[in-house]
Amino acid sequence: MEQPIIYIDPKRGRELDMDIALQKARTGSKEMGQPTIHIDPQKAYDLDREITLQEIYYRPEGYYQNAERLRDACRKAGYNFPLITIKKWLEPQKMHQIYRPSPKNAPYASYSRISKPNSVHMCDLVEIPYDDEDNLDNSYRLMNTQISDEDYTIFYYVLLVEDCASRFKDFVFLTSKNSSEVADAFRSIYDNPTKPLIYLRLLQCDEDRSFMGDVTLLMNEYNVEIRRIKARFRHTSLAILNNYAGLFTRRVFKNQYAVEFLIPDGKCCRECERFARKIVDDMNDTPTRQIGMSPNNAIKLERVYSKPSTNYYRPIGVDEPQLPKGTIVRFLLAPGEWENDPFERRRISDPIWSPSLHKIRRIVVGKNPPMPVLYYLDETGPQRPFVREKLMHIKEKPILPPRWVLEDNRMRSRHSL
Repeated sequence: MEQPIIYIDPKRGRELDMDIALQKARTGSKEMGQPTIHIDPQKAYDLDREITLQEIYYRPEGYYQNAERLRDACRKAGYNFPLITIKKWLEPQKMHQIYRPSPKNAPYASYSRISKPNSVHMCDLVEIPYDDEDNLDNSYRLMNTQISDEDYTIFYYVLLVEDCASRFKDFVFLTSKNSSEVADAFRSIYDNPTKPLIYLRLLQCDEDRSFMGDVTLLMNEYNVEIRRIKARFRHTSLAILNNYAGLFTRRVFKNQYAVEFLIPDGKCCRECERFARKIVDDMNDTPTRQIGMSPNNAIKLERVYSKPSTNYYRPIGVDEPQLPKGTIVRFLLAPGEWENDPFERRRISDPIWSPSLHKIRRIVVGKNPPMPVLYYLDETGPQRPFVREKLMHIKEKPILPPRWVLEDNRMRSRHSL
């Protein structure tokens, strides 16, 4: 550095001042002696290194993502700091913490704890290609469905319902997404004595308005709780139903394409209701890997025990090392969560970990069957569970950027209009 770094020990300085004052009182001299400055070489070197790393890391072309790149930048600038020292300096930097890479193998909580059939159901609406009278081969439709044009109904959506414990599936075709029609579809499933699905304890769905209004009134009438899942979390919270929806659409469209190969060019087959019932009945008759039996047999049992949907490569449950309550953490952000993106997408400029700090409020340990430990944060954080890999333990107070960043980067606070 151009300017020498001087460290003054306050305690030692006070002791020297007292010695000088006593010496002055004894000699009666009115002139003060020269102040004595004690310089600690190690602390002066540490302060010099701190300032150097700040200048390299927080310059506009800096903000290196890992310690190795920061070490290479220091070497280009003529400094040979040890890598372990750079890592120790980089860890508490707040800018480094929020842009640390996300974990690659984070385990998910399984639905294997739900063992009682007709206790938790998942539902969703799937859009299907509708009939186009200009492209549809009318003679083919009339010949194969034996219905007239006046009685022919065009379906635009299908309601899919699946029981979490037994994996039993059902569906109803709809002409619109109106909540009253969706409520009637639920009645046709739950009020039908020939179908095994009945009104339950918990219904999981997304935040689509089709599941509000009349659907909410219907479920409240039978004391059914509705848990609405945000779209950015449906890949985990509605994973069982997503698998059902994928199998349903692929197998239905496969039959439609097979029909289109045999009808005149330019004509389309959009009569998926012709194949849907046979396809879903076949799914319910086929044993699944997790429960080891078919859904038709599982729905008749009092309890259904399933294998975990994922393989865990670390200790889980009571054998898993836990973070204690009150631990300060950052949480892994979902796509678009921090910036409240309406399209729920992650931009390359978005932080990966939450800039805000939170404390662990509650811990849930799954024992039978063993599950990863789930952590719930305080009231200021999101009210969803996190596994250990999706939390960053903050062991010491984060270090903010130096004040000179405001001047060098010419940053100004943005004021709302």
